[in-house]
Amino acid sequence: MERHKHAEVASRTPATMAREARKPFGWSHGWGAECWLRWAAVTEMLHRLAIAPPATVLDVGCGPGWTTAFLAEAGYRPTGVDLVPANVEVARERAERWGVEAHFEVGDMDHLHLDNTWDAALLLDALHHSTRRREALAGVARHLRPGGWLLLGEPSVLHRMSPHARRTSRKLGWTERGVGVRGLRRDLRAAGFGEVRRFFGPTRPYESRLGGFLGQAARLLGANLAAAPQMHVWLAARRRPA
Repeated sequence: MERHKHAEVASRTPATMAREARKPFGWSHGWGAECWLRWAAVTEMLHRLAIAPPATVLDVGCGPGWTTAFLAEAGYRPTGVDLVPANVEVARERAERWGVEAHFEVGDMDHLHLDNTWDAALLLDALHHSTRRREALAGVARHLRPGGWLLLGEPSVLHRMSPHARRTSRKLGWTERGVGVRGLRRDLRAAGFGEVRRFFGPTRPYESRLGGFLGQAARLLGANLAAAPQMHVWLAARRRPA
């Protein structure tokens, strides 16, 4: 296992994650509206791609399992996979506490070997931690049924320059890389995906009618043309027919 993966596993101890699991959802991650906005983007993509319940969904790099639980609550049949055993335990506890049916496994997305295939897959805030992006995408493709969709939501290329990403990398040893649309499209094609569709997520809520509106408009325009701070890259890619 690579050094950055050892660092990620070591930073997520069972005791730490157990404390996180007991906190109210949202506060436990230190997130504000971003969590719900990202889920809104995922929901819209599922709708536009006609991926309807009770489709099976592989949630790759699921972390503590909030997206997997949300998928289950929406009527999908999800399986969450994460590198960190403590994350998987928290995810199972969360699903049980919420009363939703979701399956979880420990697995490395760079070397994914599961005994099943799924109708769709989700990679949210996970691929930018990988140093083997093309291999990770190829592994997901192998676990999708022909014609199945992969939904991706990842930080843009600006992420690697953000103070938060740099602090995380220095303090915890994690890999923090943003993604570019062109490079990601190339890797998706090489990994066995054909059709690629791009989506755009919403911005943060705001209070100031003038300054808030102008700021959010600038972020939307920047994300549309190239990249904007704290705005994700959203792509959906369909596995080529067998």
